[in-house]
Amino acid sequence: MAHTTGLVKLLRRVALATLMGAAVVLPAAAQAPDVAQAPDVSWLPDYVGLNELGEIILTPEAAARWATERNTQVRIQEQTVPEAEGQLQQARAADELTVDASGSAVFMGPIGTVTLPAEEGEDPASFEVSPDQQYQATISATKPLYTGGRAGLGEDIAREGIGAAQWGTEVAKLSVAQAARAAGYGVLRAVQLAGVSAAQATALAEHVRNAEALEGAGVVPHFDVVQARTELSRAQEQLISAQTAIEQVKAQLRRLLALPQELLLQLADAPPPRMPEGDLPELIDAAQTSRPEVRTAEASVRIAELNRKLAARSRAASIALTGSYSRHTVGGLGGDEYSWQVGVVAQKPILDGGRKRGEVTSANAQVAQAELSLQQTQEQVALEVVQAWLSVQEAQERISTAVQGLEEARERRRMAQLRYREGLAAGIEVIDADTALAAAEASLVNAEYDRQLAVTQLRTAMGIIDVTGPQQEVETQ
Repeated sequence: MAHTTGLVKLLRRVALATLMGAAVVLPAAAQAPDVAQAPDVSWLPDYVGLNELGEIILTPEAAARWATERNTQVRIQEQTVPEAEGQLQQARAADELTVDASGSAVFMGPIGTVTLPAEEGEDPASFEVSPDQQYQATISATKPLYTGGRAGLGEDIAREGIGAAQWGTEVAKLSVAQAARAAGYGVLRAVQLAGVSAAQATALAEHVRNAEALEGAGVVPHFDVVQARTELSRAQEQLISAQTAIEQVKAQLRRLLALPQELLLQLADAPPPRMPEGDLPELIDAAQTSRPEVRTAEASVRIAELNRKLAARSRAASIALTGSYSRHTVGGLGGDEYSWQVGVVAQKPILDGGRKRGEVTSANAQVAQAELSLQQTQEQVALEVVQAWLSVQEAQERISTAVQGLEEARERRRMAQLRYREGLAAGIEVIDADTALAAAEASLVNAEYDRQLAVTQLRTAMGIIDVTGPQQEVETQ
């Protein structure tokens, strides 16, 4: 078993060194110390640590920051910005000079001929009506002179689209940062709960030894020993489940960070997040100003209004300057080998079968939908702030209750152990006391991490992404 564990650790170290692009550091037995090289960690940001075992060390805030830089969903959303910028370039092109070149080569047959009568003593003359092949090259240019304001509106819509894409990226970053932060706190919580399970298993193991000693002295029946061993087995199963929970949350964090699943992670505690200042109405007002979801919804309203204006001008006149120059094959009865033209083209829709009226009706509905979506977003933001604020208050109260409950559970366990040693209590009383103590410790751990998570949720609900500032010094958990 020990050999297998060592092999797994070696394989993980090999995977880490391969990912870092460095030489694999083998154990001393396989490679001389003077040949081994340290892994290249230049790809890690400066706020992420790495210990001698090749484990990446993160605080929850560092995880949140790293997620905004690496997460796949964020990177997908970031591509909407250059996409919107490309749409702005297309919109600008609608009001600019455009030049096109075209060419053709045509082969024809049979060749048509015309024979002219000749004078006496001469042969008739024949002429080709058209050649058997014809080539043509044309350059044409168009410059809009007046579009009824449609070109300018198209540019305005595209600019708003860039802003909406940028705010959409901020929405993705805010969401992913909180998810990574929550996963980080989830690992720390799972580690603490595993510690509680380990302490419970240790206490029950001590109870088993006491029961066996008292059975040997004839103080307690054999059933007490059987019962204690059964409860110890259950506690060991809970410990295994707690350790598995740690790895499951780490796997979720790796996915959020777009890291290979074989990479080793360790979470380090950091100072608790700071509670935002102000009363509840002030927090809601701040959220309405800062949340990128609100900014995105506002941009959608502006885009809908611009589209309504564009629909209202769909039947406006347009004027364009056009010109072309062409060279072609001369043959048969053809004339010159080149031609050109310059002109002004004006167009004004007269009858469109009610299309404009339908476009305006649709655009009005889109404006109304965008305004309602903005209102819905504002309502949702306010709800999230209230829910997070209430969660903070609840967790704070639970901490006070859990502290008191833990003190009581410790005293009850002490008394149960004393009574059992004196032969005044059954073994089940000690087991119940150990179980109650573990539950009280777990309750305090959950309450403390629930409060930290609730504070981060409140900050997120207020639009505080807070992942680019200085990070706390990392310590191995």
